[in-house]
Amino acid sequence: MPDDAYRAYALELSYWPQFKASDWFYRYEAYGAGDAPKPMSSYVWLLQSETSTVLVDCGPGREAAAARGLRIDRDIRELLASAGVAPAQVDHVALSHLHYDHTGNIGLFPNATFSISQAELDFWTGPLGRQPALSAPVESSEVSQVLDLLRDERLVLIDEEVEILPGIRTRRVGGHTPGQTITTADLGGSQIVLASDALHYYEEMRLNHLYKVFTDALSMLRTYEVLRELDARPDTTVVAGHDPEVMAMFEPVAEGCVDLAAPVEGTRRG
Repeated sequence: MPDDAYRAYALELSYWPQFKASDWFYRYEAYGAGDAPKPMSSYVWLLQSETSTVLVDCGPGREAAAARGLRIDRDIRELLASAGVAPAQVDHVALSHLHYDHTGNIGLFPNATFSISQAELDFWTGPLGRQPALSAPVESSEVSQVLDLLRDERLVLIDEEVEILPGIRTRRVGGHTPGQTITTADLGGSQIVLASDALHYYEEMRLNHLYKVFTDALSMLRTYEVLRELDARPDTTVVAGHDPEVMAMFEPVAEGCVDLAAPVEGTRRG
């Protein structure tokens, strides 16, 4: 495997079965589809090459989840250990955005650098980011941790698109939040697109159902189109950010861990 080709894994921290479709999609009644159970999973994504170990997002912290009535099923350290990784071995953490369920374990990675969109950090540290209708999914203490990383010169700020490491590109798409990013990793002959919260469920990409939390609805819909175009490529697979379907689409490696380079034959893409 080339040095800049990655192995890619989805690590499922939690499975929350209690939700319905109307809990997640904006004006869901407009689709005339009828309500139905819509469980949600919480993930982090692990990328490993011969030279680098990278996380995309770092999951929710237990206290922040509990404050919202949600449980954490698996400890992130145990999930990483199932893939043979200790937190101190993580070289870089790419933060897709600053919602609590993606920034809860920043302090676990003492040797890592981090990256995030400049637009994302600017928004959540500015006056609009303090509006209660928008700030509910954000933990101020975790934003402070990101600012500490910036002061310690451990944070890379991304403008629109950048190769954060050889073989890994991060692109700002906005929509869900002003600086929401997607991350593309080279698997050696194919690529994986980690959509994070640019695409919570495949239903958004298949049916254009608008997720209920956004700062720019039009940007979110344009991002769905971008992801559809990417997923239509024979060498590219888009991975949704919260869809439990991901755990059935790829071969299991361990409990709560699937290999994103090993699709299960016959499972649905996009």
